[in-house]
Amino acid sequence: MKRLQNVAVALLLALVMVVTVVSTAFAANAKSGSVRVGVGKGDITGPVTDISTGYNSLGDLMKGLLTRLNARAFIVETNGEPQVYVSAELVHMTESIKPGVLKELAKRGLTQYNEKNTMLAATHCHSSTSNTSWYTLYDLINGVPGYDDESYNVICIGIADAIEEATNDLAPGSVTLSYGDTNINTYNRSLLAARANKNYKTSAKNDTQESWQSVSKEMSLLTFQHDGEGDIGMLSFFPSHGTSNGIDNELVAADHKGYAAYYVEQAKGRDYVAAFAQAETGDVSPNEPNKKDVTKAFKRPADVDKTLDAIENQMVDGREEADAALWLQKGGRGVTTINLTKTAATNYSVVDFSDIKVDKKYIGDHYMPYDDIENARTAEPCIGAGIIAGDEEGAPVDNAKEGAVKHTFKKNADGTVTRTKVDFNEIDLSGLEKLFDPLWPYAMKLLKSDEFDEAQMEKVVCLAVGHRGWELTGKPLMEPETPFQIFRIGEVALLASPFELTTEQGRRTKEVVAKTLKKAGVKHVINATYSNAYSQYMVTREEFAEQHYEGSTDLFGPWSGVALTQEFDRLAKDMVAGRASKSTASMRTSAPAALLYTYAAAVPTPVDVNDSGKLVEDVQSSYKRGETVTAVFEAANPRSISDLRIAGNKDLVPDDYTYMKVQKLVNGKWKTVATDNDPYTYTRYHNHVDTYRVNVNWLTKKAAKGTYRLVYCGVKKDTLISYHKVVGRSSAFTLA
Repeated sequence: MKRLQNVAVALLLALVMVVTVVSTAFAANAKSGSVRVGVGKGDITGPVTDISTGYNSLGDLMKGLLTRLNARAFIVETNGEPQVYVSAELVHMTESIKPGVLKELAKRGLTQYNEKNTMLAATHCHSSTSNTSWYTLYDLINGVPGYDDESYNVICIGIADAIEEATNDLAPGSVTLSYGDTNINTYNRSLLAARANKNYKTSAKNDTQESWQSVSKEMSLLTFQHDGEGDIGMLSFFPSHGTSNGIDNELVAADHKGYAAYYVEQAKGRDYVAAFAQAETGDVSPNEPNKKDVTKAFKRPADVDKTLDAIENQMVDGREEADAALWLQKGGRGVTTINLTKTAATNYSVVDFSDIKVDKKYIGDHYMPYDDIENARTAEPCIGAGIIAGDEEGAPVDNAKEGAVKHTFKKNADGTVTRTKVDFNEIDLSGLEKLFDPLWPYAMKLLKSDEFDEAQMEKVVCLAVGHRGWELTGKPLMEPETPFQIFRIGEVALLASPFELTTEQGRRTKEVVAKTLKKAGVKHVINATYSNAYSQYMVTREEFAEQHYEGSTDLFGPWSGVALTQEFDRLAKDMVAGRASKSTASMRTSAPAALLYTYAAAVPTPVDVNDSGKLVEDVQSSYKRGETVTAVFEAANPRSISDLRIAGNKDLVPDDYTYMKVQKLVNGKWKTVATDNDPYTYTRYHNHVDTYRVNVNWLTKKAAKGTYRLVYCGVKKDTLISYHKVVGRSSAFTLA
């Protein structure tokens, strides 16, 4: 794991750079009648170089492509009223993307879609790119600081493509719900915090088994059918962090959920669309705990099985999810299947989540002995110093034991409460205590963070990121405005929020909302997380008190999990009553006047001055099956591809554009057998003087014997306004 120094520098950068309405709900009334369904898919692969990785580690940039990123759209139209859900292979569905997509759709005449009936969600894959938020927090503390409009525009165009394709695919049909417990290997990466929950029980014999058992194994699957044609697509919900690819990964990829989608689509054929979305994923990892110590770094498949290449990590985990979805679709023992009735309803509301009064009936007995539950409310969004501990699978810091950095409380016999502030001198901070001890009080005064410590209880606030924290500039570092949305489709309800819910918080929220929606005929509730914006983690009150990584990045204070449940129940009650929920805030719909751009996005892509396409290092004459074949070429700047796609130049960048090909000699002719969409191919760019070179790679584990060659495909920028295609070919080689 990376060390805190990078994060400390980023926070200081953030400080320096920042310093120097109401919306209504649609269709709360349930509508019944005729139903049409449609599915669609769009490519959202933007720049593959000079852009941040999904792990947000300062200095870490993408340098190539492993697998393409896609958005997949699913539409249910009841009596002419659409509901569209999109699963996009992104680390975050930043708040900027939804308004951008709606504007792109409006340009195409698709004005039937709006913020109320459109639900956009990210798969949270950390091997995707970032730099797309209109707020400083998510762009400045990143691999490369700033906003990348090229990436943003490609994403908006690609999601709109998926929705447009799904719209054109609309035809009379139906939706089937299947759900059941699976045996997918996922683990609790915050086991010690989970144990603090009051209703926590375990029968496990060891920590690894307990880690496996303490997360939800339930997968929910929606299958979409056209009348008379059979199923056309599937949408799976299952909790598993998009971290199969490690923190040192530098290749754009869709991670294991993307591979699961790829696998099912290949298996089904035709134009089948399969998406694998997230659920209550905040503390759930696809990676395996250290058997000796579950607080140590988790192991990815290639760490456990040395015969695997690192690019196969996402395949191993993805295949598990794909197989589980196909099992659910078949039905049978252990599977509940419901043919959903043709009834639909939607409710949507935006609130300022930093100022929610919590009703104690939603707290129940889930509180600490020293809590004042009569005055419980959410707080100014703040990041906790506990993040310096990192997490078990890829947070870019690792400078303390999780749960060590927190304030502690004690309720005295006379009813008073004693608060003991954190003492950094008593914590092993890997040497950082030398920095914290003299500088921390001054830094907190400068950042005004100490003003919010009391409301954040156990959290040691290091950065307030909302409106009140940055009231002098008038520009918060992130949006406290939070969208909540419910889709009801027959007997199933999707609860959309921008948070990463932990397992127990997700369970508590579903339990309450399910009781309310049962009155309307709903039998199954799904947490559709990472939706419509991104607002970090959401944990239970007990987990917040532990201040592990997830609790430190639960921005809105100790009562945020309860407030989440309360808000969703408000929308659910309104839905049952047939009324639209009120909003107390609104989401930003356009970019601010001033944005800090990344260095690559701030200037036009430079002219290519090399001999793009020239073969620099050739392949060997022969390889054994299982080896990786590599050829090196002079390369055109790959960011030109995004420029041309945004401009709509399909002559140079057609819909099926690929950065590379594997070709096989068949009956004397070269036939393309793999492109950059194949999970066994990848391209890696590196700077050479003032230009690029590219390694075109192919792992041959699944290849048949024969004669092959590698092909590089690029678009060279000749002048500021002119381009031409370039192709580079390796020599032929044999695979035995």
